[in-house]
Amino acid sequence: MGKNSTYKFWDSLAGRYDGFISKYAQKTYDQSLELMGQELTASSKVLEIGTGTGLVAFALADKVHELKGIDYSPKMIEVANNKLAKTAFNNIEFKVNCATEIEYDNESFDIIIASNVFHLFPYPADVLTEAERLLVHGGKLILPTYCHGENFKTLMLSYLTSLSGFKVESRWSVLQFSTFVEEQDFEIIKQEVIKDKFPMSFLVAKKKNNHG
Repeated sequence: MGKNSTYKFWDSLAGRYDGFISKYAQKTYDQSLELMGQELTASSKVLEIGTGTGLVAFALADKVHELKGIDYSPKMIEVANNKLAKTAFNNIEFKVNCATEIEYDNESFDIIIASNVFHLFPYPADVLTEAERLLVHGGKLILPTYCHGENFKTLMLSYLTSLSGFKVESRWSVLQFSTFVEEQDFEIIKQEVIKDKFPMSFLVAKKKNNHG
């Protein structure tokens, strides 16, 4: 699947995405959101990479100072902005942006969230490089990530799922994912596993040179 077909897949899913999550992943999302909330404060400036239709952003916005959500799918951002227009939130901004070339200044965010998208990125190491640039000293990276390579069963299910057009770029196990993050100069400060068809590694990390 090429870049254009990947865009088209996520654009085509935008109008049905919320219903899909509600039907197939709501319990996992709820657990993940509860854990995310424990990492936030009222003064937090947050970036969400791969915001989709804004499900995570809307759930967390009242817990933080500001939240910027980016996604490379124009249709997903269109849906998110349409939803935003119907709310009273004034601390959320959604825009189309590539995760490897994010249009914000260095050290702009206290928290960066990439929820259930890291296994979809063609160049996940480059995304972590951008996250490192954008985080303030002592800032946190929150990465709830489905681990499609945890065992033979999840691998087979993942390959079957890919036949529908859902392209997974990295089929990590929980251990492989944490090792990958550590190899990119991040220190893991929290990790929990949320059980699902694909186990979700809920991982919180900070830059290894951050000790404040």
